[in-house]
Amino acid sequence: KVEKKYGSRLSLTKEFKEQYGIGADSVSPVDVLQSFISVEVESDSNLSNNDKVKYKWNINKKYSQYVKCRLKYKDGSYKVKGLEEVKSFDAFKDLDVKFNGTEPSGYVTWDYKGSGLTAADFQCEDYETLKNGDKIKIYLDKSKADEYSANFGKIPEKWEKEYTVKGLNYYITKSSELDDETLKEMQEQAEEEYHNHMDQHWGNYESLESLTYMGDYLLSSKEKNGNALYLVYHVKVRDAYSNGSESYDQVNDVYWFICYQDVLADGEGNLIVDISDYRTPKNKFTIRTDVKDQSMTDMLWKYYGYQTLDDLYKNVVTANESDYNHDDNVDASK
Repeated sequence: KVEKKYGSRLSLTKEFKEQYGIGADSVSPVDVLQSFISVEVESDSNLSNNDKVKYKWNINKKYSQYVKCRLKYKDGSYKVKGLEEVKSFDAFKDLDVKFNGTEPSGYVTWDYKGSGLTAADFQCEDYETLKNGDKIKIYLDKSKADEYSANFGKIPEKWEKEYTVKGLNYYITKSSELDDETLKEMQEQAEEEYHNHMDQHWGNYESLESLTYMGDYLLSSKEKNGNALYLVYHVKVRDAYSNGSESYDQVNDVYWFICYQDVLADGEGNLIVDISDYRTPKNKFTIRTDVKDQSMTDMLWKYYGYQTLDDLYKNVVTANESDYNHDDNVDASK
């Protein structure tokens, strides 16, 4: 419009002619003017009918040094119309999303069971280090709208969907999360282990008076990546020996534990634990007497465990407080 209405009336300035010399005669004022003008569009793709496309003029003010004119302009917008309507479909209807692993290191996987798309078309930025209750978004690349439209005549009605993470296994942090059946199996394993130890290591001068379950200490990692369940027992052992002239006969206390690590619960709260995978104390203490045995040395007995409940607590719980929270459920009266 500028060229049609004003082209014959525009002229170049003296400065332009002096700067470009004889070549100035071959250049039109409109061409010179156009080199100082451009238009910038806010968006030029992924458009729908009734969208507004804004445009902005970029004018280099130096044009007035070379062309005798004054420009008037203002930014504006166009309303999008006349685009062919494309059918839409729910792209996430056939997306099978699954959460796997153990919090806080869970991860998400998905499989697409529909047609037209594949699992590779979907993306997720937060796909790992997940825990139950987290919110994640799975999305499609909106720039592929034209591709989807051309390939199968429709585009997704929505380009992203939010999912709540659930069903991940998690490390229990409270003894109240233990069910009676699993706890009973652990206790049976503990008592079987202790009796097997007695059969292999105890001699003729010691016998079991009682083996009493006192409760448990549950240590859970402050990083939420592990736990350890200690079932604590009070063992009463009768140590009795006589050499004919002197004797020793006394019931002594042993505080012992069996430890199960990585006690998990699934998404429905059911416990997951390998009760065959456990450890027992490496610590030993000695019961000493003044009674001589046949070799004329003091008679003594050694036991795995601790002489007092405080000693056990300090070694198991207190020593790990910097890295673990603890839930104490031991009845000291037992």
